[in-house]
Amino acid sequence: MSALEERSLDKLADMIYSVLWQDLLEVWKAVRTKLDKEGSEAVKAAFNGAADRFMKGPFADHLEVRWGMNLCVHCNDDNIEKNGIAYVEASGDGLEFNQCLNCHIGILYKLVTATATMDTYTIGLGNPGQFNEMSLYWNAIVPEGMKKFLPTYELVNSEGQWIGTVSLDDSFNIRFLPFAVMTESTPRDAETPWTSDVPGAVKLAMDAFLDVARYQVEVALAIR
Repeated sequence: MSALEERSLDKLADMIYSVLWQDLLEVWKAVRTKLDKEGSEAVKAAFNGAADRFMKGPFADHLEVRWGMNLCVHCNDDNIEKNGIAYVEASGDGLEFNQCLNCHIGILYKLVTATATMDTYTIGLGNPGQFNEMSLYWNAIVPEGMKKFLPTYELVNSEGQWIGTVSLDDSFNIRFLPFAVMTESTPRDAETPWTSDVPGAVKLAMDAFLDVARYQVEVALAIR
C-alpha cells in the first residue's frame, strides 16, 4: 500500500480540491484503489464533502470578484492567464476562462458589468501541454445545469487558447463542445451544440490522457 492509499478518502479528496500534491494524478490513482475497496458511494460522499469544505472555506472569497481572477485562491500569486471568453455578449461580457499558471487550476467566471461570478472550478491534470500539446482540466465544481454532462474536462491549446469542453460517458465515448459554438444565443446548458464529431487534435489529446490516466475518468464517472 502506498503512503497516499493510507490516507482517508476525505483527506485525498481535500488534497485534490485544494491542490495539495505536486502530481494530482498520483492522488487520483490512490482514490481509484479505494473505489474498489470502499465503493462508489463512499468516494462520492468524500468528494461532495471536500467540495463543500472548499467552497465554504478558502474559495468563499473567490465566488464573486471584480474582473475575474486577480490572485490565486491557492498560492495568492498574480501569475494569472486569461484563456478566452465564450458566450460573448454585445457588451463584451461572457464566460471567461481564468487560470493560475503556478497551481494549474482554472475558474470559469461569468462576467457581467465587471462583476465576475464563479461558474466552474476546474483542476489541471498532468503537466501543462502534456496531452498532444494541450492542457487538460477536470471540472470539479459546475453549475447545476451542466451536471448532466459530467464528467467534463476543459482543454487549452499550446497557444493558451481555451478550445472547448469534453464530456465522457460510461463507455469513454467523447462528446465535444467547441469554444466557437459557445455564443450569446446558445444557452449554457444546451444539448444541441455538443457533437460526437470530435476534431482530430482533441481526439489525440483525450487518447493520450486515457492512456496514462484512465483511472481518473473511472473515479470521475463514479462520483458524478
